[in-house]
Amino acid sequence: MKPARAQVGAAARAKRRVLWMNLCFAAGLAFALPWFAAGVLAHLWGPARGTVWSTHHAYAVRTFWFGVIGLLAPFVAPGVGLPMLALVWIWCAARLTRAWLAWDREEWITDPGRFI
Repeated sequence: MKPARAQVGAAARAKRRVLWMNLCFAAGLAFALPWFAAGVLAHLWGPARGTVWSTHHAYAVRTFWFGVIGLLAPFVAPGVGLPMLALVWIWCAARLTRAWLAWDREEWITDPGRFI
């Protein structure tokens, strides 16, 4: 009976961690610092293997890195950097919306490496 309880506890903890990552990513759309906090948390906590939340972690890590690359766009390519930053912001908002919907439904994110 104890292993089943441990699995339920691990799944609940993983769901709570994904909630915190999503909250930080959401705040990071307005302020950059929470975005980095979400990325650090996603890397530190690692995938919740064996639970539905493992795909959420992979999805969060990929969203983080694409967001960081988009944040660097204005510095790397000054002429097209700001429009590129706006596109990346919209893309990150779309991915975050998908993450919230999957979190609310407690379902796997199918193919977390997918572009959107």
